[in-house]
Amino acid sequence: MPSRDRQLGPGAIAAWRSSELATRLAGDPDDVLDGALELRVPAGQLFHRADGPPAFPLGVVVSGLARVYAISSEGRQATIRYFAAADVFGLPFVVAPELFGEEPPVWGVRALTDCHVVQLSPSRFREVVARDAANIWPLCTEMMRTMMVTHDMLTKDVFQPVRARVARHLLDLAERDAGQLVVAASQQDIADAIGSVREVVSRAVLWLRDEGFIRRSGRVYVLENPAGLHAMTQVNV
Repeated sequence: MPSRDRQLGPGAIAAWRSSELATRLAGDPDDVLDGALELRVPAGQLFHRADGPPAFPLGVVVSGLARVYAISSEGRQATIRYFAAADVFGLPFVVAPELFGEEPPVWGVRALTDCHVVQLSPSRFREVVARDAANIWPLCTEMMRTMMVTHDMLTKDVFQPVRARVARHLLDLAERDAGQLVVAASQQDIADAIGSVREVVSRAVLWLRDEGFIRRSGRVYVLENPAGLHAMTQVNV
């Protein structure tokens, strides 16, 4: 079998090693990387859309930002969570696939920026973590952390005012460019992220602009007052 170093670049190996899950596993966490593949996913492209068992079940983000979202029967979307560097995704599908039944929810994973991803082998992952009962606690901890992040995002997207929801997603999507925080997203992108419609988001964006929180610069939004946006998101729900 080829060595892991020949299969994966140093950045990919470092991303896995720095993930919270890898730091907690018993034994050598690099054993999980046997059979792993590096993939590049351009901005805007789906990692996959799952109307059945996911085709891309387990991985770790090396760089970039991806959005995981649920899709209603009417085609509306609601963000479940975001994944950034060193985040592990797909763990529940690998650890407990039976929980999703014969008709799993319709969902998708889309790259918001160019993403560099390590696709892990589910069978290898199961083999490695099953070697030591001490791995039960790290798996439970990671899955609980994922659940709480998802719960927090969905709760706020249901109960917070639209302006606060838009502000939070702008902060989540922001990238630093030439000393500024910018968001390369359309109003429709933001509407999809918060499970709303473009017309409602448009009014919120115009208000944020008029109040000096953001400004439009070409094809991006510039966050002029990130602290103010953050304060707006701290609405109790």
